[in-house]
Amino acid sequence: MTRRLLFSALLAATTFAHMHTAAAQTFPRLGATLNGGNTRGLTPAHVAVLDVMTLGAYSGWTNTQGLNAGQLAAAAKAINPNFRMLIYTIIESDTNPPSVLAENNAQIASVPWWALTAWPSGSLVATGGSYAINITTHTNLHNGQNYPQWRAGQDYSKFLAPNTSADGIYIDNFNNQPPVTADYLQAGSSQSPSAAGPAWRAGYVTYVNALRALSPASQQLVIGNLATWTAGASITEYVTPSPILNGGTMESIIGQSYSVENFAGWSGMMAYYTHVMASVAAPKLVIFAQDAISTTDYQGFRYGFTSCLLGDGYYYNDDAGSYNDFLTYDEYSFNLGAASTSALVFPGATAYQNGVYRRDFANGIVLVNPKGNGTQTVTLETSYKHLSGTQAPSINNGQTVTSVTLNDRDGVILQRLTSQPVPDAPSLSVQ
Repeated sequence: MTRRLLFSALLAATTFAHMHTAAAQTFPRLGATLNGGNTRGLTPAHVAVLDVMTLGAYSGWTNTQGLNAGQLAAAAKAINPNFRMLIYTIIESDTNPPSVLAENNAQIASVPWWALTAWPSGSLVATGGSYAINITTHTNLHNGQNYPQWRAGQDYSKFLAPNTSADGIYIDNFNNQPPVTADYLQAGSSQSPSAAGPAWRAGYVTYVNALRALSPASQQLVIGNLATWTAGASITEYVTPSPILNGGTMESIIGQSYSVENFAGWSGMMAYYTHVMASVAAPKLVIFAQDAISTTDYQGFRYGFTSCLLGDGYYYNDDAGSYNDFLTYDEYSFNLGAASTSALVFPGATAYQNGVYRRDFANGIVLVNPKGNGTQTVTLETSYKHLSGTQAPSINNGQTVTSVTLNDRDGVILQRLTSQPVPDAPSLSVQ
């Protein structure tokens, strides 16, 4: 799932009314995985609208203002005290010969820690344009350390120690099993990805524990790319005896041919969302990552954004899969306030009316009409207002309504006429 693409667009500074105080985080919650090859245009004012972001900050990275990753994080936190930055790493593959980003290649090759077709004299195993590394604890030792222990020290010294305002590490491809067949157990012949899965997962757990042992309390957060953590995928080592990660990215959950929403439908996507939230530890920094079909697909955005708001995740709308920036929308400027009803749990959540789902907040409500449900009209228990905006004026028109019609695969945010920290319960129809 790794994509480090080079795009040329620089970022403009943007601010929103979304800002919180650190003591009381409200909704919406915004996130971004900015791991692309052209992130130097990021500025504190731009990223401070986010609550959590990952940054592909290789050694020596600075933005165009000369700020390193830690300085960028500190400046963003001065604007938004809830802001958290996790610095990108990937430990399960590398290039050979080394590229500019393959800073650990020489040591990996000298032990060696490459994943081979058969230990010790087999061939390197290709994966996604790079070569697979044996991240398990079955590897040879170097100065008394196996690969995940050694790599944790490298990442701490290169990414966290120099950037003290960063909050931790984001690990790409934190999958439930290796992507390719190789001799991970160094047994003399290859194991399939599923057979090597327990050793692979134990290797990641070893890395995370070693990283936290080195990191101060302010840099203990570790999140990962959780694209393979779908229901039925074995993640036992990641959640037993307790969750090892503090969150992660549900990469391309909407917008691609391989997206969960595409192959499992809306209900399958929401079950995946619930499953991931339950499988990570506090503060549960789960990024709901949607790939935009176009910059003006406002209905598609509302569908993804409101689906995310049915849970407690952090919404990210990527700019055409570039991983360099995030798209912004009128809805980000409306402070929904604190949630007054709990996150919906899937499968099993009850629809509000006619297959449309609802969640309540102090300052408004969220409605989602799932894919495949057809156009639906719901009758509200009182008057609400549409938001006011310029991007989709036929929807965000500021009008007061007592009912709303939603297209198939659509959603909407409606504003309360009077804020209610504990609103009256909506009347549910029989499904």
